[in-house]
Amino acid sequence: MRNLRRALFAILGAFVLGAAFAGGDWAVSDALQAYSPPPNFTSKPLVLTGGLSAGTVPKIVSLASPAVVKVTTLVPQQQQTTFPGWPFPLYQPQTPQYAQGIGSGFIFDKTGYILTNDHVIQDAVQIKVQVTGYTRPFTAKVVGADYATDLAVLRISAPKPLPILPLAPNKPPAIGSFALAIGNPYGLSHTVTLGVVSAEGRPLSIGSRSYKNLLQTDTAINPGNSGGPLINLNGQVIGINTAVASQAQGIGFAIPVSTVRTIVPQLLKSGYVIRPWLGIADVDLTPSLQQQLGVSAAKGAVVYYVYPGTPAAKAGIRSGDVITRLAGRSVTGAASLGGILQSLKVGQRVTAQFDRASSAKSSEMVLVAQPKSVPPAPQP
Repeated sequence: MRNLRRALFAILGAFVLGAAFAGGDWAVSDALQAYSPPPNFTSKPLVLTGGLSAGTVPKIVSLASPAVVKVTTLVPQQQQTTFPGWPFPLYQPQTPQYAQGIGSGFIFDKTGYILTNDHVIQDAVQIKVQVTGYTRPFTAKVVGADYATDLAVLRISAPKPLPILPLAPNKPPAIGSFALAIGNPYGLSHTVTLGVVSAEGRPLSIGSRSYKNLLQTDTAINPGNSGGPLINLNGQVIGINTAVASQAQGIGFAIPVSTVRTIVPQLLKSGYVIRPWLGIADVDLTPSLQQQLGVSAAKGAVVYYVYPGTPAAKAGIRSGDVITRLAGRSVTGAASLGGILQSLKVGQRVTAQFDRASSAKSSEMVLVAQPKSVPPAPQP
């Protein structure tokens, strides 16, 4: 079993090495403020559809750039002074020190709603937003934030309606389609880069934050781009630039607009996301794992850890089980299982079907609300 757990973690960590946030290691304070009524998302293109041609990119940039903002934060740093003392050193707190974080974001509603990454504003005691056409930055309030998906909504009060960027429809962008990134890498305001969508559905883990479904792009993304838009040639946002593979070139990651459309309305309504939870950590079933586990299932989500006292634990699910169906729907992998859970409700009774060493089993459980902070699964 120890070798099995090592194999599971090796697969889980395949995208961990060399991954880093694309800027701003900061996130949200506990004081969340909700606003109503929430704005309506729009998918209306900024420009006409069409292929890449002379003048297309400059026009998109000229129309989209005013809606892209620079987000700066102040984050307190814990410091202390040590004085010699016997037999133990004596400590005296210093005057609070602050570090500045820089990220990006974009306006999606003319009344001042801004979308960015949760990690851009983490632990910030002050959030400033610089908008094109205004000399002084605005002080932003946090409307809502979600650690799991790394999304946050801010709001500023401007004297007049603001330019916006529309969201693309939920349909995933075609692999190989052009993509523009506009942001503030290394503080260089409104930097534009161009590339293509390289892949979709990529998993990624950075620290204790695990992403299930990211767009991959070779559009240049650097520290400071976090929270900025990834835009198609219709001038619509297809993703939120979030992370880079720091040991590679041309490998960046963005949160897809489908996740934005699911999460942001909940942030606007209540300031946080309430999720139904099984209480497991899982990875995709691969041919290698299929052989090691001795299961007949070809697709599914492999359970590598069960949190004690959770619905899965009470239902008898164990490490090494492969969940193949949940609530009557087929599970093809970890992202698929997460998607099914998103469609269910806290308190709902569901049946999970799973494969344990080629023995088909099923169990009922009642979904609970996922804790706001879930500790990372223990290492083998």
